[in-house]
Amino acid sequence: MMIIITGTPGTGKTSVTELLKEKIDAEFISINSLLEDYDLNLGTDEKRGYKIVDTENMIPIVDDIKKNSVKDILVFEGHLAQDYPNADLVIVLRCNPEILEKRLNTRDWREEKIKENVSAEILGVCTSESYETYGENVQEVDTSNITIEELADNIMKIINSELHFPLGEIDYLTDYFQLL
Repeated sequence: MMIIITGTPGTGKTSVTELLKEKIDAEFISINSLLEDYDLNLGTDEKRGYKIVDTENMIPIVDDIKKNSVKDILVFEGHLAQDYPNADLVIVLRCNPEILEKRLNTRDWREEKIKENVSAEILGVCTSESYETYGENVQEVDTSNITIEELADNIMKIINSELHFPLGEIDYLTDYFQLL
């Protein structure tokens, strides 16, 4: 089973993945490590301060990792992981825009980058992009008011089909439209 954990920066992807490594027997792939290990960095978007990921060349690399894995579960984590088209399940981590902004303000990021990410969260960009490829195989988990341990437990329950977080339950646009 191939699982993607994606979401706007600051929603908890990396933190929960680190915890999941201790809890489940799976192979873990990080988009950040792929950038470095396979030279998938096409440069930096100077205006936004983002690394530009070569997602076209990322796909066969992840396919190869998946094919050669001896584990039954693979977890692919990262902001652009939803660009990989061959997973079984996508879990999009979401966060209340006000809480997300506080989290992102602890990073050494420019205000424009923080605002762009908060806007992406309000609009549900990661959910929308995930849905385009995976349809109903996408679940959304609100990380706003739960601990990383609770989030990891919820993800394990999703993997074991004990819990379901359907699309459309999280809507920040209505309450935070004015921040766009």
